[in-house]
Amino acid sequence: MTKIRIARSFIAAESVAELVAAEYDCPSPVSAKLFSKLLRTQDNDHYLVTTGNGEQYAFRIYQQGNRYRRVESDYLYEIDWLNFLHGRGLPVSYPLPRRDGGYLSRLDAPEGPRFYAMFSLAHGDPLSLKDPEQLYTVGEMMARMHVASNEFTTPHARKPIDLAYLLDRPLERIGRTWTDDRVANLDLVAAAAEEARDELKGLVDRFPADGWGPIGGDFHQSSVFFNETNQPTFFNFDLCGPGWRAYDIATFLSNGNLMHAPAERAEAFFAGYFAVRPLAEEEHAAIAPFLTIRRVWLMGAFAREDGLVGHTFVGSI
Repeated sequence: MTKIRIARSFIAAESVAELVAAEYDCPSPVSAKLFSKLLRTQDNDHYLVTTGNGEQYAFRIYQQGNRYRRVESDYLYEIDWLNFLHGRGLPVSYPLPRRDGGYLSRLDAPEGPRFYAMFSLAHGDPLSLKDPEQLYTVGEMMARMHVASNEFTTPHARKPIDLAYLLDRPLERIGRTWTDDRVANLDLVAAAAEEARDELKGLVDRFPADGWGPIGGDFHQSSVFFNETNQPTFFNFDLCGPGWRAYDIATFLSNGNLMHAPAERAEAFFAGYFAVRPLAEEEHAAIAPFLTIRRVWLMGAFAREDGLVGHTFVGSI
């Protein structure tokens, strides 16, 4: 019999419910179902957990794989940071402890070991990019996270969101996976990436001391929900880590396409951010090259070759 390798498995929702009932202090009965809308199942798998008293939580099983080269400490950094932000009163989805007080666990899936954790659920509706009040609030809260996190410490290492992560590895992946008619675009992408890198060289060295620190790494419209009283909850911090705060801003602008939207939308966001943390001139100037770098990173992220979502999930500049 030929031995086969499993690239990706889905844990049965019933097994997730049994695991939660066994490990977490939740009233019975516990049920679970795989998320299909709120949190996409791509890099990780997410389940909506409902307990006997009607409380609901988000249960995440991290994917196994080497695309982000993560190890246990990377996940523990994320958990520590979310606990820190929650402790500072910031509106984030935060991890829930098991009965034994731990937050991160591991299960043996067919493809190998996978880590998991359970989080508070964000209620409400996604951020409206047409609502200046909500955009102001998002800018304000992002700045509050950045400022508060200047005091964050953890014994757990997390891979930095530096140019090796943002440019070097994505370009290498694009070079391996773009074939046939896409090869002609490689030089264009590489030239744009190097131009952005050169623009940053004269800027990042003059950033203020808090220009680098913990960032969300992927803030976007569908990862901020507003409830019935217009209060936000930020969630899905899977791409967080130490990075440039200006890149965090550029990422949100890019994800929401705010640079090509009516000017008042980006202005509302910046007004909220500046109300808490005004950007240094060099940080503001760095947003433009960071927008290009974000697009290159996305192309590298979408140039999938790990068999988890298919090889046609690609992007273009």
